[in-house]
Order: sequence, then C-alpha cells, then structure tokens
Amino acid sequence: MRLFFIVGAQKSGTTWLQRSLNSVAGVHCLGEGHFIDKLMLPFTATLREYNTLMELVAERVYEGQGYYDPIKDVEFRSVMRGWILQRMVNSTKVDHTTITAIGDKTPAHSFHIDSLRFLFPEARFIHMLRDGRDVTVSAFHHKERVLRKLGQNDPNADLNQEAAALLHKWAEFTRAVLKADANGHPIHTVRYEAMLADPTATLLACLQHIVPDHSWDQAMVQTAVDANSFRQKSGRDPGQASSTSFLRKGTAGSWREELDPAALSRFAPEDQTLLNQLGYSD
Repeated sequence: MRLFFIVGAQKSGTTWLQRSLNSVAGVHCLGEGHFIDKLMLPFTATLREYNTLMELVAERVYEGQGYYDPIKDVEFRSVMRGWILQRMVNSTKVDHTTITAIGDKTPAHSFHIDSLRFLFPEARFIHMLRDGRDVTVSAFHHKERVLRKLGQNDPNADLNQEAAALLHKWAEFTRAVLKADANGHPIHTVRYEAMLADPTATLLACLQHIVPDHSWDQAMVQTAVDANSFRQKSGRDPGQASSTSFLRKGTAGSWREELDPAALSRFAPEDQTLLNQLGYSD
C-alpha cells in the first residue's frame, strides 16, 4: 500500500485531481484530514507540557527518581503515525487488502510537508499548481458563493480590490511547496493547465509517481478522466460559468476578463516575481 498527499493552494484543482484518483480502482484519496495542523501540532504541545510536568514531579516529589521518563520523539512518532494511518484506512470503508494507494488532499498540508515526511518518510507528494491569477478569480467567486449561501455576502465585494491579497495567499502556499521540493522531498508537480490540455496523460503521470512499479490500465485511466470531466460533473461546457456551482467555469485564463490593469499593478512585487518564475507572465 503506497501513501501520498496532494498539496497546493486552494482553488488550484486539487479536488478535481482527488476525484479523478478516486475513480481509479484501488486508489483512495481522502480529503481535508488536517493531520498536522489540527492533530500533530496540538498534540506536540501537549507532549511538551506533559514531559515538563513529569520532570517537575520527578524533581520535587521523588527527589529526582520519578517513575515516568519523558515520552521520546520516536515513541510519539510511532503513535501518531499509526493513529493517522489507521484513521485513513478505516475511512475508506473497504477491505484494506484491496488498497493499492491511499492518500489525502489537504491544501493546508502545503505548509507541513516536513512534518508529514517525519511521520511518513515513504510518502509521495503531488503539488497541484495553477496560475495564481486564475486562483485569485476562482477563490473570490468561491468565497462569494459560500457567503451567499449563508446569507452573509457583501454586495459591495470587489474582486479587483481583493485580488492582491488573494494572490498573496496563493503565493504563500506555492512558496511553501517549492521550498519543500528544493529540500529534496519527492514532489510531482501537476499544472492545472496541463490537466486541462491532456487530462489522461496528466492523471497517468500522477499514478506512476504514486506507485511507480505498478502497471496502470490505460482504459481505466481514461474512464476516470471521463467520469470527472467538467462537462460530466457540471452538465455545462467548459467556459460556461455558473456563480452557484462549486465547478464555476473549468477553463484557464479567465483572469484576463476579470482582473483590471489597476488590480494587476497592485500585486506585491515578490508575488509578481513568483508568477514570472513559474511561467505565468503573459
């Protein structure tokens, strides 16, 4: 059983990739586990407090001869690793012997790849990368859709006024993953634009990264691609936008129609530089 994690900024196509992988027999990609930010890190703080308490008890109550040694990192790692793996396997609700690969899609894990590798040194990572300007547009419309549903939307909300902050958020996620990649972690980058252009080859490359020694059936991969196409999932042609759908438009480059020159000029210089470095400069 191979283990993998999908990372990358929100609205970069991570859910599309997750659903496509889930349509391949033997592959299970769960979502939003938040294993590091909501499990490991809080428990790490508790562990430190506990170890400090045990040291104080040993010193003040038992004159330096306490009964309990501090919990060692290797013990903590073993417990946390086993707990997370068991949670993942149980959540598939299938016979574990049928699982070829199991993974999780949590954008927040972009900032915690080192910690995931501490727990799971064998894990592989897939970075879903999309033009930050398109992510900016998609993130704004997603936020507005959710707030409208809750009756909390601001009728004066302005994409062009929020664009610089939204792009900066994309840049923070992206820099975190690029740093982990530079540090030698096994990360396979998938560009959203490439997945639009050739989804079959892109999905197959992901599968080969996750389980390199496995022979994947091309017809099965194609079936997974077809089942998760924008048209199949939304009932609309790519480019036909819907402000009420999670799948809003399904195209690349819509920032050109929605971001005005003034908004583009307000991008932080370092964020514009990152766009340029990644080839998103036109």
